[in-house]
Amino acid sequence: MARTTSPQNHATSHDIFLPPPHPAQYEAEQNMKRFNLLRCGRRWGKDVSQMRRIIKIALSSRKPVAWYAPTYRMLQENWREISSYLEPVIQRSRESEHRLDLITGAPIDFWSLENPESSRGRKYYHVAINEAALVKDLRMLWNTVIRPTLADWAGSADFGSTPRGLNDFYELEVAGRNDPEWAIFHYPTDTNPHIPKEEIEALRRSLPARVVKQEIDAEYLEDGSFFENLDKMAILQTKDTPDQHINHVLGAGLDWGNEENFTCITIGCRTCKRIVYWEKFSMLGYMAQRERIFRILRHWNNPPVLPERNSIGLPNLEIMVAGGLHVMRGPDGNLGFNTSSVTKPVLIQKMALALQYEDLYIPAEYKDEFAVFELSFTSSGQPIFEAPRGFNDDEVMSVALCNWVLNEFVSWDGFTDLGKVEGYISQFATPPESNVDIVFSNYLEDERQGNSKWA
Repeated sequence: MARTTSPQNHATSHDIFLPPPHPAQYEAEQNMKRFNLLRCGRRWGKDVSQMRRIIKIALSSRKPVAWYAPTYRMLQENWREISSYLEPVIQRSRESEHRLDLITGAPIDFWSLENPESSRGRKYYHVAINEAALVKDLRMLWNTVIRPTLADWAGSADFGSTPRGLNDFYELEVAGRNDPEWAIFHYPTDTNPHIPKEEIEALRRSLPARVVKQEIDAEYLEDGSFFENLDKMAILQTKDTPDQHINHVLGAGLDWGNEENFTCITIGCRTCKRIVYWEKFSMLGYMAQRERIFRILRHWNNPPVLPERNSIGLPNLEIMVAGGLHVMRGPDGNLGFNTSSVTKPVLIQKMALALQYEDLYIPAEYKDEFAVFELSFTSSGQPIFEAPRGFNDDEVMSVALCNWVLNEFVSWDGFTDLGKVEGYISQFATPPESNVDIVFSNYLEDERQGNSKWA
């Protein structure tokens, strides 16, 4: 519990009830310095620990403080939770600005680091950077945007996160280990006594070893949360042109977005084992998206494309077929790839194998999204492959769909005028009815045995 008084009436006190710290949280709080980095396993309680600290500092110092989150969606969750704790002492809540004015005179500002420049020019007594390992260009933003806000009062800062590879969060920790102003803390999940030991042991048995190392033990991995070998494979800087891939085996993956999310198309070359073209766009309706996709694929001589079906529905894909695009069928035999709890793990694990065995080079700009992509499990043991809350996976899905095209169909012989879809002549869209063989193969295994039909 924290207690504060209103400056207008010192006889009036208000009780603020905060979650009590567990022993590891208490240990960290008692040993903090000016700058603090908390590297913790999942469900350790790092958000609660940071919230306790920023609330106490805001109430005791009566000076402005700020909370930073990697994305707007994550910020919304933090805003609601801190607001609920401080409800008795909030003088004014401005949700549109994400600002809490307290009766002590001290405001708490909330900022999304998707738009880091917005907090320039402010001054704070303390800042908290939540899920710091997910912040792109963290060190640059810390040095050029966030730390200058602390100059007036020589303010303090807390960084809390589960690690995400050897990124800027790791580099901050390494730099802070030998700096007397910094305190570095490392707590695995099992130092939280509120998480049953049997639950942690069940996670250790069910999760891959590298996932356990990062998510439970809070140790750094050289690559991403799930995908390996990213430093070597996510290196492509420039896009190719169609004339560089004449007579090569090409395929495309398409992850649709809506008017608010990104649509991402990726074209790959099986012959060269690399992504050759990629593009993302947003704020477009489906008609405008289709027109743009048509232009891109026709420019690349209309390679077979596998779109995700969930987000746009079968009629939209049939329009693509009617326009002459070579839309492939997914595992269920229908146009496009229906992403489900059954099909997505196969899709993503094939993508992981392609990276692990150096079979598909991908764009360098996609590395961050691949690095944070996660694997977890439901209570029933079902694997869940997804981006962290507040993040997108359009790049991962687009490349994975492209990889599926390049890997699954080993022979294209006979794919011409194979049938009709809603009255339209289609190519690659309808299963052949006679004398056409579709050859499926696990190309990785074929290649290891020297039997690859791509050779």
